[in-house]
Amino acid sequence: MAGVENSGIQADDDLVYRRICSLLEPLNQKGVKLTRDVDLVADLEVDSVSVLDIVMDIEDYYDISIPVNTISETKTIGQLVDAIHAIKGQQG
Repeated sequence: MAGVENSGIQADDDLVYRRICSLLEPLNQKGVKLTRDVDLVADLEVDSVSVLDIVMDIEDYYDISIPVNTISETKTIGQLVDAIHAIKGQQG
């Protein structure tokens, strides 16, 4: 049964990951392959205003509130995905 539970979590993770990637794609001017390890600022050169736009879209889409300190501590796509899951777990 644990395998089924893990696959459910993985499927949800994939949905959040794909959502974030779809929001980042228009900002990916350098054509970087989007993986969990991609640094939003260093690799994608996404500015803080664009990061906030993405965060607001995510908050609206998932009906959550992402704390400012979480945003400032989030560097990679994977960290953002993990933060969203943690917040959904707390607020959902």
